[in-house]
Amino acid sequence: MKKERSKQKLTKEDYDNFSYEDTRHYGLFYSKNGDEFKVKIDPIRFCKSLDGDFSESVIKTINARKTHYFYPRKNEYYDYNCNVFETMINDIKDYWKNHYQSLIITAKNRIEKPKKENISDNMLFMQGIIDYDEANEMNRMEGAINQYKYETNCKRLVDNLYASFIHHMASQIESVTVYVLNRENAMKDTFNRNMLYSTAIGKKCKVAELSSFRYYDMLYCLWNFIKHNSMSTYDKLKANFPELIYDNAEYKQGIPAFSFIKLSDELIISLLDGCSSFFKEYCNLVFDEDYEEAQWNYGKFFYDQVREEIELITNPLGLPFYL
Repeated sequence: MKKERSKQKLTKEDYDNFSYEDTRHYGLFYSKNGDEFKVKIDPIRFCKSLDGDFSESVIKTINARKTHYFYPRKNEYYDYNCNVFETMINDIKDYWKNHYQSLIITAKNRIEKPKKENISDNMLFMQGIIDYDEANEMNRMEGAINQYKYETNCKRLVDNLYASFIHHMASQIESVTVYVLNRENAMKDTFNRNMLYSTAIGKKCKVAELSSFRYYDMLYCLWNFIKHNSMSTYDKLKANFPELIYDNAEYKQGIPAFSFIKLSDELIISLLDGCSSFFKEYCNLVFDEDYEEAQWNYGKFFYDQVREEIELITNPLGLPFYL
């Protein structure tokens, strides 16, 4: 019986007969059907023709195939849910480092600093009503009061901006969570965290048992307290993450939450890094995705490498297409 064309193994001569501008020359075959993009690779030809410097883990995965051709696990980079989560978190990090931090500094610098009190400005002293020592003590007290007001205004402004960023961060992370669960048909029209937890039913552990879950939970506890300013959200934050609450704080319901939380740059970064680790663990648990493998085991990765090789051969000077 004649072999199916798609299952035939090509020889070196067959590959050499394809032009250098044909991806098949490099052992890569692809098909496009609308938005669908599928790739299969002859690893032996691919590695020889591109002289690819692949890591041991990549080679091990490719060599574990049971067919002559290697079929990448996914077609596109964002077919991996872990890459969707990581890109969103990296975007938030970039916004924080390159925009929001400088906004906080600029806003703080715009608050008028208290001027130094000079004894010559004290009218009571100039009129002879009080002596030098009394005027000096009065100026010292007024200076201390003005400095306290300045520092209080600065802290209120900065804490407000921190709280706003936590709200931004949490809402962005929740939006991408909804996106992923929706495309995995794991939710309907409403979302709560129980839907995320339910995706791990039947898996080797619960979502809450993942080592980085505490950062995801911390973000939500902070967000809920900042949003609702209620005693229940304060109690939950204090019970689970007491290190975030100021010592000897006595919260009363309705008082703005940000004035009771130890907000800082370090907290923002730890939340982002922690959530990054959490979603990698979560996607590994629920979707069987390995983040390191997700950086290369998709068809477009191999296709782009071939296109770069073709571009190097056909356009070695890197000239723009319109010249």
